[in-house]
Amino acid sequence: MMRKADDRWYMAILGEMTRKIVRAMALSLSVFGLWFCMSSAVYAADTNSFKALRTGAVTVDNAPATRLVIEMSEPIDATLFLLDNPYRVVLDVPLANWDAGQLLPMGTLDAPGLAGYRFGRPTAQVGRLVFEMNGPYAPVRAFILPPRAAGGHRLVIDVQDKGKTAFSVAKAALKKQPYIAEIETDSQPLSQTVKVSTASEASTNIEPVSGRIVDIATPTKRPKRWIVMIDAGHGGKDPGALGHHGTIEKEVTLKAARILAEKLKKTGVVIPKLTRNDDRYLKLRERINVARRAQADLFISLHADAFHKKSAHGISVFSLSDKASDKEAAYLARSENKADLIGGPDLDIEDPLAANELLRMFQRESMNESAYFADAILSEIRDLPGGDKRGHRFAGFAVLKSPDIPSVLVEMGFLTNKTDEQNLRRTAYIEGLADRLTRAILNYLKQGNR
Repeated sequence: MMRKADDRWYMAILGEMTRKIVRAMALSLSVFGLWFCMSSAVYAADTNSFKALRTGAVTVDNAPATRLVIEMSEPIDATLFLLDNPYRVVLDVPLANWDAGQLLPMGTLDAPGLAGYRFGRPTAQVGRLVFEMNGPYAPVRAFILPPRAAGGHRLVIDVQDKGKTAFSVAKAALKKQPYIAEIETDSQPLSQTVKVSTASEASTNIEPVSGRIVDIATPTKRPKRWIVMIDAGHGGKDPGALGHHGTIEKEVTLKAARILAEKLKKTGVVIPKLTRNDDRYLKLRERINVARRAQADLFISLHADAFHKKSAHGISVFSLSDKASDKEAAYLARSENKADLIGGPDLDIEDPLAANELLRMFQRESMNESAYFADAILSEIRDLPGGDKRGHRFAGFAVLKSPDIPSVLVEMGFLTNKTDEQNLRRTAYIEGLADRLTRAILNYLKQGNR
């Protein structure tokens, strides 16, 4: 009897030990399976790698720029956008990790305006590279270069500090209109693309990969004073339109530009600048470049109409468009654009909008802002002769083709109309118009984040 009881006890103990071993083996297998699945998931997620970063100083449109070169192991599929406070150029690459050898995932690089860089993950599926800048640097050019013999796929982004307004235009354009930009080398297009779009502030709180901590500088805020570029139309060997009583357009526009500048200066919040303050000839592209070099927040070009119908009168406010709003607008744009031919064809100047999709997109955003500015002017001139009856009009004026500055052209009246010509010869009339333009400029600039 005792023997049988011992056997039962032994078998019970053996059974319990077996069950524990089986449970332990099962748990080990489960843990191993989970680890294997997790490892496989991590491996599957990371299909591209940041291999290297390089920076340098270049020249774009005869102005200094900073070049960012991002080298990756695989063809580049990236999302580019801008953030401010502080100013940042951000690149998101799906399924990407950091594998840049001795280069830490957070640090500093030697380039003009670059405060630092960092890599992190806003989500498990995205690798994010952030370049923090010491000023409002925005992309003006982006292209992809094919792999070299011993290197990866290279994305090149050239950024420039064109001022706060240019940065805001670029940021808004990237936020408003995601698109796929055709990226080109110096000679021929490549099949790879860069997606340009946006991200919300909420998604920018990324956890940086462990590495050396670097103090990132915060840009100094510019005083709340705006720069407004006033362009006196025509000048020098280009007199512009001529009135019945000998009024010369280039003289009227210069007088009006000076009066407007004085009124803007007295506001205390605007720094007025003139494309010309004497009787000189400037090509239309040079007028744009003067404004961009000054980092202008607004560009307003002053003119006086001429038309074959003497009955045409009143003030016209134009912004840029590929298609003219009416036949008269098209005629006026053609007439104004011919001013460049007086100095002979300028074969050395290439319109950057013809070949740069980034700038074309920024141009569209600038055109939207220009339309708001034009509406602000129309709301202020209703009580003047002719007032706002001609409305907001559109045409392909070359002088309005700044891709990063809201720009309008104001035809202050028709020199071919006797009443308008008399008004434009009167200082009191020009003073009154300048008062209204000043109010419109301030109203526009003080709206929102402008």
